[in-house]
Amino acid sequence: MSHKPLVIGISGPSGSGKSTLSARLSELLPRTVIVNADKYYKKDLPKIVSPLDGEEYPDWNHPTSIDADGMCAELDALCARDDIDFIIADGAFIFCIDAIRARLDYKIFVWAEIETRIYRRICRNITLKGQTPEFIGGYYLACVRYREAEYSVPSRKWADVTVDNERDFGDMPEKLCRYLLDMHNK
Repeated sequence: MSHKPLVIGISGPSGSGKSTLSARLSELLPRTVIVNADKYYKKDLPKIVSPLDGEEYPDWNHPTSIDADGMCAELDALCARDDIDFIIADGAFIFCIDAIRARLDYKIFVWAEIETRIYRRICRNITLKGQTPEFIGGYYLACVRYREAEYSVPSRKWADVTVDNERDFGDMPEKLCRYLLDMHNK
């Protein structure tokens, strides 16, 4: 096997299934580590003035909200280890950040339709963050949808493959696993 880990980027809009696919691939691939961009949100977030209501909001959906230097440093440190075969970088707009994208050996874009994504976002944020449906929907309508259209969705152009997750992944994780193992072993 190769000594350098294969770095896999998984991106897509909020609620598309990035973290679900990352977790599944981590179960299937040997010696795998996940680096989630969510852990690199800056304390001082950029702001967005909503096109919907003209109000200013903290912007978790802009590439500059991520500490790219910190995430790149972690990816570089993991790449230097010999006990890791695969690194999965997971984030909604990691393909938009040149320094992160340059470190990715294979890029997977996860897609689901808007209705599916917003439903998943509502369920997730109620459960994990204790947010109300009104807050989740309001923030999505005021901010997230604009940034998704500006950054996350167009970043699909950098993907090596797009994976549909409208209903579920089916056998796609297993197919990706076989491909990634072959890629790593070359």
